[in-house]
Amino acid sequence: MLTVSDISKSFNTLPVLEHITFHVNHDEIVAVIGPSGCGKSTLLNIISGLCTADQGFISGADNAIACVFQDDRLLPWRTVWENISLVGDTEEPDRIHELINAVGLKGFENYYPGQLSGGMKKRCGIARAFYYRSGLLLLDEPFQGLDYCLRREMLQMLLRVWKEHKQSVLFVTHEIDEALTAASRIIVLSDRPGKIAQEFDLPEKEGRNPISSGLNKIRQEIIKRITS
Repeated sequence: MLTVSDISKSFNTLPVLEHITFHVNHDEIVAVIGPSGCGKSTLLNIISGLCTADQGFISGADNAIACVFQDDRLLPWRTVWENISLVGDTEEPDRIHELINAVGLKGFENYYPGQLSGGMKKRCGIARAFYYRSGLLLLDEPFQGLDYCLRREMLQMLLRVWKEHKQSVLFVTHEIDEALTAASRIIVLSDRPGKIAQEFDLPEKEGRNPISSGLNKIRQEIIKRITS
């Protein structure tokens, strides 16, 4: 289980995060949502060890962590297969084939990133993250720059792969519908400096319809928190 306790962070004199405390259970998807500049990406950087907090501590992130960033970060001189296999201690061909099929890249194993569309690069990055054996997956706006229909398709694909390779997921997004679809809990951050404004528990089933009447009240509360 990932535990984030009383995390605060400033850059020079600019406070970015203040007293952030939450947890992510094993095999759970928790979404973090909030206005631009509220410190969501900084929070992921602290958890992943790319940035140090001024205050507080992180536990449960000591082992390997997989990340999917806003940009795909694929190595342009390596093929789809090679980009995925690169993060493993040893190459497991059957597992790589399984993930390539799961993300819809069958037939593109030997293609280079420059030969792929934006959505295909995102798929490759997600396959690579699941191939890396970790107990925690950090997603930082993984579908940024994709159109609405493709974002929905990619999110459903992500959930299918996650159900096969269960791990704890912390999912940062600007899109309320993505959070309502995928997460079991949603953490809403306030405007900078980011503080936890509210936390919402959602029905257990992932892949739910985000526009259902049962979720509309939560959507309105999230909008109210983000815009207030």
